[in-house]
Amino acid sequence: MSQAHRNAFFYSLIVALGGFVFGLDLVLIAGTFQYTKIQFGLSAAEIGLIASGPGWGALAALLFAGYISDRFGRKKTLLLIAALYTVSAIGSALAAGLWSLFAFRLIGGLAFTSLSMASMYIGEIAPPAIRGKLVGANQFNIAIGTFAASGLNFLIANSAASSPAWASLIALNEDTAWRWMLGIETIPAVIWFLLLLKVPESPRWLILNDKVNEAKKVLSRITDPDKVQEQFDQIVLNLKDTHHSLNYAQQAKLLFSPKLKIALYVGLILAIVQPWTGMNALQSFMPQIFEYAGRGETKLYDQMIVNFISMFFTLLALFLIDKIGRRKILIGGLSACALSWFVIAYGFGSATYSVTPEVIAAVSEEIDPAKLQAIEGKVFQDELTFKTELMQLVTADEYRTIEGPVFNHGVSMNALLVLTAIIVFACAFSFSAGPILWILFSELFPTKVRALSITGCAFVTSVFGGVVVPQLYPIQVETLGSTTTFFIYGAFCFFGMIALAKLTPETKGKSIEEIEVEIERLGSK
Repeated sequence: MSQAHRNAFFYSLIVALGGFVFGLDLVLIAGTFQYTKIQFGLSAAEIGLIASGPGWGALAALLFAGYISDRFGRKKTLLLIAALYTVSAIGSALAAGLWSLFAFRLIGGLAFTSLSMASMYIGEIAPPAIRGKLVGANQFNIAIGTFAASGLNFLIANSAASSPAWASLIALNEDTAWRWMLGIETIPAVIWFLLLLKVPESPRWLILNDKVNEAKKVLSRITDPDKVQEQFDQIVLNLKDTHHSLNYAQQAKLLFSPKLKIALYVGLILAIVQPWTGMNALQSFMPQIFEYAGRGETKLYDQMIVNFISMFFTLLALFLIDKIGRRKILIGGLSACALSWFVIAYGFGSATYSVTPEVIAAVSEEIDPAKLQAIEGKVFQDELTFKTELMQLVTADEYRTIEGPVFNHGVSMNALLVLTAIIVFACAFSFSAGPILWILFSELFPTKVRALSITGCAFVTSVFGGVVVPQLYPIQVETLGSTTTFFIYGAFCFFGMIALAKLTPETKGKSIEEIEVEIERLGSK
């Protein structure tokens, strides 16, 4: 690897660290619900609201992210995002109730544009031969972040329960564990902010803003010396008489024109399908899913194992994505995701539920066991009927307290099958739809409409992945049951795979300008 490529690699990895902070933020909240639902008396809808809080913030940010990145530059936008992550982490740890926690989670969501901004920046500085790896590094850092978060949750929860001597020194206990889970994000957020100061501005943005000398200086750092002028001329030619004269309405008109229709179709379909694979819901509520599968005592450990294994599949994708190609990996991965959800749905659909002697023993310190006597020993064939009967016998607050122990000891299902299918799904997603969404976003759209198109597709992804899916998951499970909820995710994976198999072109090894020519050729058919 040449020095220029090493520089591009280094800058891309720094920018991609935003994915690590995002991964932390996504999963740290999963460990807090077992505490906050009791401490704040949260309903299913309120739990969903907290889980979707960042999504609401991301929607607001994406309305302005394109303008801010075009007006002030990619680097300053990324610095602002890192600062927002820091404010969110500190505020969430100090939250006094539902609405303050939601507010600071929402502020963190303003920073979720780190994913689209990172893809935009990396796509603009990366050499074509390694662009897939560098944009995909964003997803790898998300995977590392999710694993780190699940490990931290496991460590903090265990320490709060066992109360070692050092825990009392930092006021870590059952009442404050969730605050430590959310507050620990401050450390990587501050580190990321400081590292971003070393990153140069995007040369394409500099050229767009007539900063020619600065653009050439940056290109000389990330492009081999004999190709600097060629790369500069190619960018200028691509941008000439287009972006400078186009306002956002005109960019939208160009984006919706026939010659870019393939890019638009693939971008929108992927933006809808990827969040509806259910990955964000899985990460935010994986402990609850394992609890409902009868693995409540190991739920945080199980989540850590899932994220650890999937992290390696994300790394594997980075090595293979520029060899196998985006299209094959995407279609194969979505197929595996669909099959995994159908297996998980089968596992929950074939389960039985009952109030066993083990359940009575587990809840005896929380409620009067006599309250459950009416259904003790009765076997229920579906989750919803069991929960309905149970909630008629206890108060809402009592149900929140005993829900975990009841499902941990009262469900009979093939939990190993469910755990295996969840691991397969997480690995398939991390190998395919996870990294490829941002890679294709960074490749499919020409520079002249890049800010509008990437932020637009990211907005759609955030609507579903950041708001709709996590907001609906607790409500879906409460009203439809786990089986139907998981089957819906599988159906989205399956039908999305069919649509994308028909439309998605291969982009590996091509420059942004070459991809634009190919997209226009396909659009003219």
